[in-house]
Amino acid sequence: MEEQFTQGMLEPGLRVELIRLLKEDAEVRQLVLGIVAAPASVLIVEPEPQPVAVAPQPPHECPLDPLRDQLNAQLNLLATLCADEGLSRFLLVQSESEGLQLTRLLATAAQWERLLELWDVLAERCKTASSPASAAELQILNGCLQIHNLIWRDRQAQLRTVEVGVEYDYRLHNRTTLRGEVIAAQWLPGLANAGGNSSVCH
Repeated sequence: MEEQFTQGMLEPGLRVELIRLLKEDAEVRQLVLGIVAAPASVLIVEPEPQPVAVAPQPPHECPLDPLRDQLNAQLNLLATLCADEGLSRFLLVQSESEGLQLTRLLATAAQWERLLELWDVLAERCKTASSPASAAELQILNGCLQIHNLIWRDRQAQLRTVEVGVEYDYRLHNRTTLRGEVIAAQWLPGLANAGGNSSVCH
């Protein structure tokens, strides 16, 4: 860094000596003239750093849970069941966590006797309402049947439907009225266990 000097900063003896050298020493004089003739120092100013544009980060997404994905059908069944207050009380314990409710549903639906009890509850609903089972009720019955079938390998329990116009058979069908000998409508499909034995259709 160059230091600026004023006349007052030079000691008297030094000043006199400098003037003498300038007058008498041609080499010193040439050096001073070269300094005076040189262009002024150029200061290099570093540009201020510009802010770097940062690409916006995508919103944080929860990592995929492969287990939830694999249990998607059972979790949907649980959600449908929870939306039905009566069936939810029949098959679940309301105060339990989702995981425990799902475990209870799997353990309950796997039992054929509990599946028959669910069918009885739905059949009674159909009689009381004098109407077919709803889509949600059929989804619950079919979903529980699918869980029950997980205990079998070579055979499967099934829903048994009946064709409209078929003759009424008291061994296979459950009538809602005392009249008529021909099936006019099916309100609830029957159940056939893994051995092929049927419960009544309603």
